[in-house]
Amino acid sequence: MKNGYRLLEKDMLAENHFPIQAIFNSISGSLFIETISSLVHGIGFGVEYGACIFSNDLDEYEIASREEVLDGVEFGLHNGEEVVVNYQTFYYYLRKACESYVEEFPDDKEKTKVILKSVVDRFNL
Repeated sequence: MKNGYRLLEKDMLAENHFPIQAIFNSISGSLFIETISSLVHGIGFGVEYGACIFSNDLDEYEIASREEVLDGVEFGLHNGEEVVVNYQTFYYYLRKACESYVEEFPDDKEKTKVILKSVVDRFNL
């Protein structure tokens, strides 16, 4: 992990993407593979600071109460800060987080490759 973090400032594509950085950086090493494995199925996850959600994570009430359709992946912090990114941008950050994770846990390199490939296939990237 780079300086204790999976995603650094230099990895960020936009300033308002901070929720993505905070959420990926808060996944502990021992839970990283388990946590990101759900992404292959378009299922988000929550961590101490916030959550990553896909449209199919929302129930009908949540969908109806939104001002916009969730087209992509939403990263939201418990302080209300959130950002929605398209699947290509989501994949960019996931790939960067996986690369950093593999630096710390090289034995999981193949697992991350399988997950990344599955995400590419699922979202037609």
